[in-house]
Amino acid sequence: MGENLGFQLMSVLLLAGVITKTGGSIPRPKLTGPSMAYVKSTETFECKLSETLLPLTYELVKDNGEVLQTTDVSQGGQPITFSLRVNEKSEGQYYCRVRARGQTITSHALNFEVVIPVRGTHLVSDPDPPVIYEGAGFTLSCQVSKGTHLAYIWYHNKQKVASPSSLHHLSGNTLTVNKATERHAGYYVCTATNKMGNISRASSSLQVNVVVKKYLSAPTLSFTLFHYGSGYHANVSCRSERGSPPVKFRLLLDGKDVPVQQEGSLEAWFTLPVDVGMDMGTLQCRAETDIQQLLSDPKDLEVVPVRRPSVVVEYLQTADYVVAAALLQCSINSGTFPLFSWSFNHSPLPSQGHSHAFTLNGKSLILTDINARNSGYYSCRVRDSFNSNSSWLESEGVLVEQTDFKMPSVAVIAMAFCCFLLTIILGGACCLLWSIKRERNQDGGNQDVVLQEQTNTEADRTMLETGSEPKAEEMDTVVVEVEV
Repeated sequence: MGENLGFQLMSVLLLAGVITKTGGSIPRPKLTGPSMAYVKSTETFECKLSETLLPLTYELVKDNGEVLQTTDVSQGGQPITFSLRVNEKSEGQYYCRVRARGQTITSHALNFEVVIPVRGTHLVSDPDPPVIYEGAGFTLSCQVSKGTHLAYIWYHNKQKVASPSSLHHLSGNTLTVNKATERHAGYYVCTATNKMGNISRASSSLQVNVVVKKYLSAPTLSFTLFHYGSGYHANVSCRSERGSPPVKFRLLLDGKDVPVQQEGSLEAWFTLPVDVGMDMGTLQCRAETDIQQLLSDPKDLEVVPVRRPSVVVEYLQTADYVVAAALLQCSINSGTFPLFSWSFNHSPLPSQGHSHAFTLNGKSLILTDINARNSGYYSCRVRDSFNSNSSWLESEGVLVEQTDFKMPSVAVIAMAFCCFLLTIILGGACCLLWSIKRERNQDGGNQDVVLQEQTNTEADRTMLETGSEPKAEEMDTVVVEVEV
């Protein structure tokens, strides 16, 4: 009975782990712990055996063979824990190594990554500064002073850039545009983030302004006239419709630079003295940027006074070819800065009306409804706009009246033209036949003359062969005397 009691007591002690198993190999330990952690945090690793063996020695070993911590266990339970203060060099593989009864066995590797919070985000551009022309490309790189396991978010003009994007190419920490347009210009910001579990860190860059310049269009030149002091001056405008400032403008008179230049926006103004009625030379404007130099078309700097105008009338018809309106144009042969006005039956025509309208600064008058009330004589007047003291020159009146005349349709006009063309063809054919017949008649008469000449020649030959000579006929002479 004592032996049975001793056996039962040994079984209880073995189950409680007080007495270890003797003989055999050590089972492989299992190392558990976090796979990722922020730097400067403290993390815990656990090493555990599937069986209890005493005494034991536990070691936490890094992949380079460095033993970080050692724990001797002579009594107590499992698992064994190790505390690790994480720094930037803590990233790598970790093992748990167990030593017992002269045996050593190591756990499988545990991969551990160190997350360094992101900070110091900034943008690097290529080219630098990011100023380009349309069609060129640029690249922005999102750089950080510190940080690992990063993700990147891009913003363009405060709008998040989608990935993938139709305007930009995103790859890693770079944003690339191969052929820039005006849509790519603006402010860019990059935000770098790293995240572990529910905790995330973010750092944003300062905004970078990408400038996409437009190529300059050829400048256009124009001028107006104003009176200043005792004479007139030309206010010359040089303008480019398209381009990116700054633009430098130069004015050339007869190919020589005027000693004034302006730089700034897409338009510049110059002032030159002018004598009315004289040719002051040829003007040209030159627009310059850092990569372009463009010239305007030449323009004569000459102010010609106006002369007496004339009125040209053109009737307008509806789809039914009914006259519905009239277009009157005030035509002038000369005049650089004309001012127009119209009169109806020798009375000034108001600028606003129910049945008329002005176009081209008053040069044209449109009668939208021709009726009995607006039928009459229309004339236009013109004078120099730069001289308020100049006299008005008036054209002769042109009669515009209501009519029921219906314009012929296109089909009628085409039919009339075809008939006219057919008449010409028939007439030409008749003339051609008559000419041929006449030539044939003339050829027949010539043949008769030739036959007659041949007959006379044969008769002469006969007379020569017979030796006969033509005999002279005797003629009696009668003399008549008249007494007075």
